[in-house]
This record gives sequence, structure tokens and C-alpha cells, in this order.
Amino acid sequence: METGVHTGCPVCNGFDALEVACPHCTEWMEDRGRFFDLLADYSPYRPIEDMKKTDGFCDLESHQCPHHLFCQNCGFYDLTLVEEIPI
Repeated sequence: METGVHTGCPVCNGFDALEVACPHCTEWMEDRGRFFDLLADYSPYRPIEDMKKTDGFCDLESHQCPHHLFCQNCGFYDLTLVEEIPI
């Protein structure tokens, strides 16, 4: 990615839907949003680049957005990294 190019998550920005089948029961998993929004009470209000510095992933450098997934059928939780796009 070029320096100075702003990227964003296509799922968070409504350009795409996150459709992932549960590896245990094959039902569609529910996207519960960005992983780092669940870290603390005020996480959703902090700048995304700031959160990416402390969320424990290499998502700032790799331009990925971690999303928390949940299967309502069997209760399986997972995390997936969505590739960000130039915005």
C-alpha cells in the first residue's frame, strides 16, 4: 500500500458483507463488529489507528480489520481479519 493512502474496512464502511460459515456446524456466523470495539467501554470512540496500536494484532501494518464472529446455532466464537481497501 502506498504511503499516504487511507484504507478502510469494506465491511465496517458498508461496501461488503462478511459471510463466514461456522467450521463446526456450517451455519452462517454473525458479525459482531470490530474486535477492538469490545476491548473497553470507550473503545468504539477512540481513533481506529490508535486502537490498532494496542489491540495485539499486526493489523495497522497489514491493513486488516479484525472482526468478532459468533455462531448463534452452536455458540462458536471466532475472529477473522478483513483486508482493508483504499478509501
